[in-house]
Amino acid sequence: MPDPGLYIDKEHHQFEKRLVRKFAEKQDIDQMCAENFDMYMNFMWGQLTDNVAGVEATRYLESKGVPILASPSDYMCKTKLDFYRASKTGSGFRVPGNTEGKFPKIVKYADGMGSVGLDYDSVCYSQQALDKKMELLKTNEPARDLVIQDFVRGLESTVIVVEMGSEVVALEPVDWVFAADTPVDKAWLTYSNKFEALGEGSIHFEFVTEEPRRTNLRDASVASFKAMGFQGRGCWGRVDMRVEEGTGEIYCLELNHMPAVFYPLGDKLSDDVIIREAYPGGHEAFFDMLLYTKLYQMAQAKKGWAPNGHESSNGEKSAQPNGIADRKETQLANGLSNGNMPMQSSAITDGNETHIANGLSNGSGVPHTNANGSSKAGQLSNSHKPPNDADPWKAKGATIAEVYDHTADKYDSVAATIPFRHWLVKYLAEHDYSGTVLDLACGTGGTGKLIHEAGWDARVSGVDLSPLSLQSAQVKQYYTEPITVGYIQEEIMRAGEYDHITCFGALHFLSRIEFNAAVARMFMLARKSIAFDVDNVSPEYIDLIVSRFGEGLRNHNNVAALKRFGTPKGWRKAVEEEIPLFHSPSVQLDVTGYVVRFERI
Repeated sequence: MPDPGLYIDKEHHQFEKRLVRKFAEKQDIDQMCAENFDMYMNFMWGQLTDNVAGVEATRYLESKGVPILASPSDYMCKTKLDFYRASKTGSGFRVPGNTEGKFPKIVKYADGMGSVGLDYDSVCYSQQALDKKMELLKTNEPARDLVIQDFVRGLESTVIVVEMGSEVVALEPVDWVFAADTPVDKAWLTYSNKFEALGEGSIHFEFVTEEPRRTNLRDASVASFKAMGFQGRGCWGRVDMRVEEGTGEIYCLELNHMPAVFYPLGDKLSDDVIIREAYPGGHEAFFDMLLYTKLYQMAQAKKGWAPNGHESSNGEKSAQPNGIADRKETQLANGLSNGNMPMQSSAITDGNETHIANGLSNGSGVPHTNANGSSKAGQLSNSHKPPNDADPWKAKGATIAEVYDHTADKYDSVAATIPFRHWLVKYLAEHDYSGTVLDLACGTGGTGKLIHEAGWDARVSGVDLSPLSLQSAQVKQYYTEPITVGYIQEEIMRAGEYDHITCFGALHFLSRIEFNAAVARMFMLARKSIAFDVDNVSPEYIDLIVSRFGEGLRNHNNVAALKRFGTPKGWRKAVEEEIPLFHSPSVQLDVTGYVVRFERI
């Protein structure tokens, strides 16, 4: 059964499991809701016709008003018939048809999971065989609808799709590889193949690397997920597909609402190999992406609220909550109480059991999108007010944007004197930055200027929270569109691919959850390199900043998160140095940190 706690640092998140039984779900759910977990991760999978907890139990859990991660009930109860109907809306993906008189055909249940009822006799080569198989399926499960389709011969492939902030992203596709002597009509996932042959190792996964099939599989999976209408609900899924022999056409077979992830180590039946081998940062970063996205969506749904005293979409500052709120839902939506408290939650799972998985750590808050989305420099969103006459450094409760707007005109002269800038000049002269560059937290454009002065033929785009910083002469001279006003952890989710991605002087404003999610996404989007620094700020420094300026400028030490993140497969760590970064005139402390560069192999 799934258990995220098997993969995740207990100092980061704590997980507990709870059993939810069908026909006793209200009692079980009432008991676990009384425990006031911070988040409830739904691993229940039962359809209405199954004898395990699932759709109905999830509906009851939703009625309790607690925050739930993954799989809302209306998503869970969608069947293959709903999926096929969605394909007919011009949604950009193809499903097998049911051509009159054409054989072979395949017949299967419209609902359910795990290939229940599928065997080699499900592929029928005549009307007589089809009628016989249909009669058997209806005898065994009279309440279940059936699906009849043309059987597509070809490669069996699968792709996990995940919401990442405001985007839907396909992970790396895999093929199910059968023994070389397997006839093509038997090279597909029957119930026996899925739960016996795969476990024995006679069927295995291989990642799809050849183009354009890799991209086509990913595009089809995203299109099919979006067509179901659940984007923005914190969902994930696994799209099973078949690539037709001879034509290469991709047919989407179904969307499973619950990928088999977070299963015990070594379980060959799960999709964990996809996360373990191909997701940057592994299971811990993957869980944090799910969690970040849920928190982001909760913030979006709570109008007028923004994290850590940042400005809300109506242009007003929102207060950071003090202490633990009475309801965990409020606590989460408002940014994890006081920013330091570890959070617990529970997990809900599969079969006769439903877990409840654990939630959050010491993050500072949830990202917030501008009321008008991203905005270009020179066309700044109204959600970013220009600084008033008062120095925000002297007033507790300042936002990050206010502080950097206020210092924009003198930032470069100060930055030129700090140790990190001297290191950066040497670093940029020695490492390739030709091609396209996304500079996250670009500020007044110092990094882009140094890239050009180092002689690289580069096109640099930027993201920063401070509108006035983006209006600097350096940004206008050395940066090209898109130049975006926004939170880096939010904008990276919807960014395109770049040759290089940099982020200097900003990751200390991200909680560990946001850090893991953002860095994982950087690896996904960078074609050649990523580089960033991590401030090794002390607890004393963090407390002094908060006590003097408020929660809006809370810092985080993500050094442990960086070390645990590791180096993803297909990358090498080209630079890792611990250096002095700057002396803080505000609290009179020196700050050191780590600077790293990863290069794609």
